[in-house]
Amino acid sequence: MYQTLLILLGGTLGALATFVLQKFELSAVVASCIVGLVGAMLGHFLKNEHLALIIFAGSFVGMTSTGLGSYPLVGLGGLVAGLIYLFSLDVFAGFGGRLGTIAFLSTLASWAVFTGVSKLM
Repeated sequence: MYQTLLILLGGTLGALATFVLQKFELSAVVASCIVGLVGAMLGHFLKNEHLALIIFAGSFVGMTSTGLGSYPLVGLGGLVAGLIYLFSLDVFAGFGGRLGTIAFLSTLASWAVFTGVSKLM
């Protein structure tokens, strides 16, 4: 339970932190690097490899354009990234591109939810 909560929180906070850093005029790449570095240090000090990885994946979600994204969209994307990460722990282990794929799928799913809800209103 603790591990699950940490992964969901890590994805959400990693995404939001990257998005916030972009609002302070940092490029998406630099913002993601800073969040990824902090995530790696947290994962190391807490001896939790999954925390470092999901924060980094969340930072990919947070690279959403500030002109198109919003805090709720990016937050939901980070949460969905955490969920996908949890369900894919044993899938494609050792293959490259898993974190980027998770970020893409979670951003796409979040955007679809927000687009669908806005059309209903």
